[in-house]
Amino acid sequence: MKHKFLHRISILSIVALLGIVPCFGQKFLALERYGKAKNIKIPIGTVITYQLRGAQGWYTAEIVDLNFKDTLVIFPKISIPLKEISALRYDINWAKTVGTSLRLFGISWSGIALVGTLTDKNPTTHYEWSDAVVSGSAFLTGFLLPKIFKHKIVELGKRKRLRIMDTRPLDR
Repeated sequence: MKHKFLHRISILSIVALLGIVPCFGQKFLALERYGKAKNIKIPIGTVITYQLRGAQGWYTAEIVDLNFKDTLVIFPKISIPLKEISALRYDINWAKTVGTSLRLFGISWSGIALVGTLTDKNPTTHYEWSDAVVSGSAFLTGFLLPKIFKHKIVELGKRKRLRIMDTRPLDR
């Protein structure tokens, strides 16, 4: 009985101490999308690829800090007003993964068909054009897929926008 009481007291004291420890907030960019309740968070330290309003090229840099008051995104060599960023570009990783899998599948199909032909000791079976077509189409699709689906571009405007969020306590 006494042991349970001490156990409950220790648990309650740990919970109370956790409540006293200050909670730290964070600063991040939030990509808000119209009609979506959940935002995409882009924390400090993330490398982003962005395009500026009126510019043609893309720039890649790491976010060093965010200035909430002046709405500036601070990169290692430059600070840019948030309203000057017109688009973000993301690499599409699933295309590389699926492309590699398809290329390996194509090579494996031909390899297994060739080994099966050489080792089954049946003179009527042989490597056929259908094996080559399956292997070639899988390999070609796996090669072209990452080339076609290389980047996703998010245009910022009426339906999508960036905001600087600062969730730190006010008494900084």
